[in-house]
Parts: sequence; C-alpha cells; structure tokens
Amino acid sequence: MEKVAFIGVGKMGAQMAARLVAAGFTVTVFDPNEAAVKELVAKGAASAVSPRAAAEGADAVMFSLPTPAILRAAVAGTDGVLGAVKKGGVLIDFSTVDPETTKELAKAAAQHGVEFLDSPVSGGVAGAANGKLVLMVGGSADVLESVKPMLEHLAGRIVHCGPIGAGQLTKLSHNLVVAINTVALGEVLAASVKAGGNLEVLCDVLTAGMAGSKMLDWFQKTLFTAERPAFFAIDLMHKDIGLCLDEFSNYPMPLGQLVKQTYNAARAKGLGGKDSTSICELYEELLDVRLQNAA
Repeated sequence: MEKVAFIGVGKMGAQMAARLVAAGFTVTVFDPNEAAVKELVAKGAASAVSPRAAAEGADAVMFSLPTPAILRAAVAGTDGVLGAVKKGGVLIDFSTVDPETTKELAKAAAQHGVEFLDSPVSGGVAGAANGKLVLMVGGSADVLESVKPMLEHLAGRIVHCGPIGAGQLTKLSHNLVVAINTVALGEVLAASVKAGGNLEVLCDVLTAGMAGSKMLDWFQKTLFTAERPAFFAIDLMHKDIGLCLDEFSNYPMPLGQLVKQTYNAARAKGLGGKDSTSICELYEELLDVRLQNAA
C-alpha cells in the first residue's frame, strides 16, 4: 500500500500524516482547517477539497476526527470516502467514537467491497510525533496484518483487541480510567497542599508507592507547569466519558457518573478548551491553592 488519504489533520492527525509522508507514502489530506492542510502540503502531502476527493485511488483511507457525526459524514455522507475509495481498500479509523457507529460504518464499507478497522490511539501529540502511539485495533486480524507495515510508522505498539468495535470499547474504557485517575489526583493533591503538604514531596512519595500512575507523571508536563499547555482538551475527554457511560448504561457506574459531573462543572466554568488535567482547577479554586512546581 503506497497511496494514502488522511481525513482530519488536527493535533494528532497532522503528526501522523507527516510521519507517513516522511516514510515515503503518497499522502492526500483533507481538513476544513486550511492552515493545517498547508503545513502538510509544505512537507510533501497533497490536498483535496473533500473526503471523497482525497480517497480517489487510495489504497488506505485514515481518519482522525473529533465526533461520531463528523466521522459518519466523512465515511458515508454525500462527500464521503465510500463514494470514491476503490474495492479492496482499507478504511482505518483513529478517532474515538462509540462501538455502534464503528459497526455501522464497517457494514457500509463492506457493502462497497472495502475493509474497515477501528484503531483508536493512546499516546497524545508526543506519541503521534515520535511514532510511539498505542493502537487499539478492532477488526479482521488478516486485514490488520496486511496494513501493519504502514501502521508501524505510527505506533510503538499495536494491539489487536478483537472484532469490529473492540478497539473503540477498549479505548473508551481506557479514557474513563484516565479521567477518574485525573479527578482523584486533583482532589487529593489540592487537599494535601491546602493542609500544608509539599507538592514535590507528595508526588515523590506517591510515585514511589502504589499510588503512582502515568497520569501523575503526566501532570509534570501539564498541570504543574506555569503554562499548562492544552494537549487533550477537557471538551474531548468529556465527549469520551459520555460515550463510555452510554456504552455501559445498563451497568452500575457511580464513580464514572460522578467524574462526568465534575467535567460538566469544568465546562460550565469555561474550562472546556483547557487540557484535561485542568479539571483539577476546580479543586484549586475551592481550596484556594495552586498545584505548581517550585521555580
């Protein structure tokens, strides 16, 4: 597979598409953000005016899109890729959506003689840039094997999770755990600092003990800095929490529901565009503390 269409070149998609260009693939991109497209064209990609146009003649079409509705339109809408992608092609979806949408789109693809893999990712912008993402793949193991040489330019680890939709189920479960961990850390650290604890000592001990986590490590690059850069927005995490809780709607999920309400509160305060770790700013405001490393 040499010709690739990439639909959605935001923070994650742009990095992934750039890696494919650098690896020698012929890449055509589409995104309504003209500035993002121009940056990739400068690196050697071609541009298209619609998902359908981008998919003309492509061996594989990749997606990195923010919502199920936008993905659905890009795949099966009037200007969607199914109107152009050739039979035997493969659609690979890196977005985070619900399993039902994935199954619906995979069925539509099959009716056009096209394969489909759901492959949501973990690793953030840094992982997308350095090719160390974790891919959680749902779909045929044989189809995955056929595209693995291409995906290895993007990922440090590729996990086959099961049939269509299994990748999305795995990713939603992953992100709900991340959100719960983030809220728990914010609540406890803010209270500890308010009570007189030293943030650096607290983090040192938590990291060394059973309370350590990758999210706590990540706080060093996000929440604990003066700049608090936005790598993965509260709005996006809120969307993923909602999709996960919808999927688990028949099960008791009291902690998940509480965390969703915490994210609702953050969005109501206008924090939706900030990094998901800034959910902790709710506790900072309540307790009048600042979780920041000493200069």
